[in-house]
Amino acid sequence: MVETDDCDTDDDDLEQIRAEKRERLRERIEREQRGTVSPDEPVTVESQAQFQEVLDAHELVLVDFYADWCGPCKMLAPILEDLAGETPAAIAKVDTDAHPALAQQYGIQGLPTLLLFADGEAVERLVGMQDGTTLRQVIDRHASAGTA
Repeated sequence: MVETDDCDTDDDDLEQIRAEKRERLRERIEREQRGTVSPDEPVTVESQAQFQEVLDAHELVLVDFYADWCGPCKMLAPILEDLAGETPAAIAKVDTDAHPALAQQYGIQGLPTLLLFADGEAVERLVGMQDGTTLRQVIDRHASAGTA
């Protein structure tokens, strides 16, 4: 019978998971120490650099990729304004006509498209008009996952 080092592989995988969790915890503590809280109003993204700053500054960011000419986007705007003040997520708005490179980077093909970022990583994609209840549930699911 040949012995394998499956146990060593499992230990390596566990250590990698632990290291990733420690890093996420360290980043969260740094954000809390900086006093970074989610804004009570949606943040209009003016540049790719600012977009990255918003992702870096907040644990959860719901990004609305929209266009001024889009009817469903206009209907979604007041829902997002309410969510900004009621949820732990920062709400960012990206005008796809003004920032086509960002839209292309994230594969935006239909409007509105909402991407939820947790710790800088896209974790949810919703396309089309969404109601406030659905968006709250998505945000809450990831907010509670981040505290576990």
